[in-house]
Amino acid sequence: MSEALQIRDDGDCVRIAGRIDVDNAGDALARGRKALAGGTCRVDLSQLESADSVTLAVLIAWAAPASMRGTAIEFSGVAPRLQALAQLSDADGLIGMPVATESHVA
Repeated sequence: MSEALQIRDDGDCVRIAGRIDVDNAGDALARGRKALAGGTCRVDLSQLESADSVTLAVLIAWAAPASMRGTAIEFSGVAPRLQALAQLSDADGLIGMPVATESHVA
């Protein structure tokens, strides 16, 4: 059983814990937008239980208003799976996730 979604605004950072899924995506979208409306531009995802395309869609929807204001949300604690999903979807740039670099041996 997944932990209930928690969205906590600490003033300079919005912290996300639990899971964003199809059952709570609408609530997550509304609560996140409200928390980020005050100008907070940092989101800590380190306590996010899992990530899938629904999670990514919510993060993109959170980032859109900030982008329209000319600012960006800084996501930290991004799980490798979520980062890979964002890159595969070409959404990493949309939500300001750092681009992972690959190391190749010649």
